[in-house]
Amino acid sequence: MAIYKPTASLYFDQRESQKTKDNKYPAKINVYYLGKNQPYSLKRYYTKQEWKKMFSPKLRDQRLKDDRTKLEHYVGDMFKEALEKIDEPFTFQKFRDVYFKKSLAHLESNDMYALWEKRIVALEKEAKDDDESGDNAQIYRTALNSFKRFRKTLTTSQVSDELFKNYERHMTKTGKSVAYISINQRTLQAVWNWAKREGHIKTDKSPFSNYKIKKSSKKNVALNEDELRLLKNYEPKTDAQRKAFLFWWFSFYCNGINMKDVCLLKRKNIIGDTVEIRRAKTKRTNQSEVFVRFKYSKKIEAIIEELGNKDKSPDALVFSILRHGLNYKETRKLVQYHTHVVNNHMKKISGVLGITKKITTNIARHSFATFLYRRERPIGVISEALGHNSIQTTRIYLASFDDDTLRKNAELLDEI
Repeated sequence: MAIYKPTASLYFDQRESQKTKDNKYPAKINVYYLGKNQPYSLKRYYTKQEWKKMFSPKLRDQRLKDDRTKLEHYVGDMFKEALEKIDEPFTFQKFRDVYFKKSLAHLESNDMYALWEKRIVALEKEAKDDDESGDNAQIYRTALNSFKRFRKTLTTSQVSDELFKNYERHMTKTGKSVAYISINQRTLQAVWNWAKREGHIKTDKSPFSNYKIKKSSKKNVALNEDELRLLKNYEPKTDAQRKAFLFWWFSFYCNGINMKDVCLLKRKNIIGDTVEIRRAKTKRTNQSEVFVRFKYSKKIEAIIEELGNKDKSPDALVFSILRHGLNYKETRKLVQYHTHVVNNHMKKISGVLGITKKITTNIARHSFATFLYRRERPIGVISEALGHNSIQTTRIYLASFDDDTLRKNAELLDEI
């Protein structure tokens, strides 16, 4: 049952990931609201035995008695005072800002994680319905959590080339990919640069001068022409499977646009026999806006006719995946769910067809680019079709040569 008034309780986090070097665990205040809960560390740590003693009716240890009084104050009067200062509606972020106001103000001067939190809050405030700031906030949150798991505290003076090297080494040992490691490192770098521009960090020296963040050299997999034809000839077994199948091919025929762009497509984007869209990935960013244009082909028209909305007014969404009035979090959630459904069905189809490659919506984009490349279309043309700002970006979408091509290359070399 959902709780309509915020409440709080003490929480002793005994997970192994929270254990300190001296075998202690953090005491936290766990806040509950509308069926959700959010724990916050109180920066107090105890052994399991100390925690058990602290709430014993026969407690005699004066230090633990004092700590128990303080902890009860944190979830009692201090919690109530924070609620009184929060403007409606209540959010966990507002609570955190009010409840830890003094400690955060102190920490922000040298705590990298506190500055990171501050940047995330700023991104969330910037987020709009059609904005990528909300997605960026999630990326920043994921990266922050990764670094927090790597080390519990991080001051601005500890951000260095050595930190990046140690993080890379540790993440590699745990099996994380180069792409995962590098995006988290770049995020920390971005937060540092932002904090410096905003005057939170007072130094002229860059901590990243002697370390180069790696780039993933792994080629993205694309379907070859034989696999594309095999997939095209497949007859979906259910209505749900057919819908997912058609959405995959819609992305392919529309220059490999991603599912967010598919979901945001409006009738006004169809201009005569041409479709023109502004890529969601470039909206409200510092880079120049990128538009993707392609022919409104018969195949695209047929899919819209079968799956599209009947409303043909200019601002009407072509598909009913989203609806007007959603905020960025709601939009993101629905797009992710739609993508997940399509990918699940395509995975089953690939199994039936015996295609070992993982067919996802992302592979539709790579397959589109690689298909044109193997037909000897210039990379510059493919780059423009994908809506990339550079040819170098396009190269990572071009799959490595298939076995047949490698065989033909070897045969040509054997002629010498």
